[in-house]
Amino acid sequence: MHRHDAPSQQLIEQCVHCGFCLPTCPTYTLWGEEMDSPRGRIYLMKAVVDGRSAVDATYLAHMDACLGCVACVTACPSGVQYGTLIEQARAQVEAVEVRSRLDQLFRELLLALLPYRRRMRIALLPMVFV
Repeated sequence: MHRHDAPSQQLIEQCVHCGFCLPTCPTYTLWGEEMDSPRGRIYLMKAVVDGRSAVDATYLAHMDACLGCVACVTACPSGVQYGTLIEQARAQVEAVEVRSRLDQLFRELLLALLPYRRRMRIALLPMVFV
């Protein structure tokens, strides 16, 4: 793993772990799991950057669970740039982790559908009959 693939230590250290982000995070609100909150993900990023942990299946699962909505950013009194951090963490995962072929195909399908309104309408057409 190249150092530039890792989340920025400087951005990570802006987080004071106050918890104001918790009620704004949809995944934390839904699951109540600390590691599925911005604060928890930042803690995981720091552990990997510091060498106390590795980019493994657990890290991957928590980073992938983030919706990337960045609702936490407006609630943060420290001005943590969580959007940048999660993007860097995802780039780090992609540089290190080899995804299954099925996962790769699913991601390619989503990227081929979601940004395109017409394609989505066609893909959702069978839902009319449900």
